[in-house]
Amino acid sequence: MNIPEKEQYKYLTHHLEYLNDKILGSFELFIKLATAIIGGVFLLHWKLAENHNNGDSLVLMSDMLFCIVGVSIIALIWINLCAWRSYRKTLSKEYPAIKLSNPFLWWIGEAIMSLLIIITCILFCLLNPLNSFC
Repeated sequence: MNIPEKEQYKYLTHHLEYLNDKILGSFELFIKLATAIIGGVFLLHWKLAENHNNGDSLVLMSDMLFCIVGVSIIALIWINLCAWRSYRKTLSKEYPAIKLSNPFLWWIGEAIMSLLIIITCILFCLLNPLNSFC
């Protein structure tokens, strides 16, 4: 079956847009989940302080949850980036007039996102409000 050139171009560019949206959506998901976890930790801190309870086990669990979310989102970002890169190579191969971008530029945004997630995870583990119960 021979696919018309215009339809093939639409298909490839649609997937590029879709994967780009997935990358940005993954980062937005991290922001939402991080906000929810941080809010929950502050609520737990407040409740534990109010009841004079010890939250030792909650510190490790909240740190692990936050880091698991961070690692999962970083994996999603890079998996989607690899798929995006594959479609971009295919588009450049099929349409030689569309040049492949600078290799440094196609991953720098995702690297910055990943670095921000890693920094956020480290800061959360260091500044976790539940650490005051240890």
